[in-house]
Amino acid sequence: KEIPSLIAHFNQIGVSAPYTPSVHQDAKDSTKYVFDLGQDGLGMPDRDYYLLNDDKLKQARTQYGKHVEKMLTLSGDKAAAKEAKDIVTLETALAKVQWTNVENRDPVKTYNKVEFANLSRLAPGYGWKPYLADAGVNGKIDYAVISQPSYITGFNRLLQKTPLPVWKVYFHWRLLSDFSGYLSKSFVDEQFAFNG
Repeated sequence: KEIPSLIAHFNQIGVSAPYTPSVHQDAKDSTKYVFDLGQDGLGMPDRDYYLLNDDKLKQARTQYGKHVEKMLTLSGDKAAAKEAKDIVTLETALAKVQWTNVENRDPVKTYNKVEFANLSRLAPGYGWKPYLADAGVNGKIDYAVISQPSYITGFNRLLQKTPLPVWKVYFHWRLLSDFSGYLSKSFVDEQFAFNG
């Protein structure tokens, strides 16, 4: 039940989460701004890195798993090998329900205005009220543009079927990865070795 509030906090401090908001001019009414929710939360650039059978991408997946394990080990995680596998498995499951780059370039398909009262239709049982309150938008606007509605539904299903300890280590990893530049030299060096 605390995950929606945690995601709102991550959104505010610039840490990647399964979905991320942006505020921009409404594509259908330039006199207004919209609160837009879009898919996010992968440690590699996009879904293709997790799903395509290209040799370079297979190699990237292997290296990514090793990178996650090294970073978790540096943070003192005693179960880093197992948890790195869990993280990559969860991110792969997120990638499977994400939209492709081609789908995301379609401005009509990615414009889905949803009243806050109807968000529960996309993700039944999800804590939208705490998310919107902690995101600071409650009472200021009454709708969002959902860029990838089927992704939000898929994320909610994953949230319900994936054990909580896996989500905990995933969020630990997202925080560690995104803030690694502010940590000691060993973290900075490992992050650069993979991403640089």
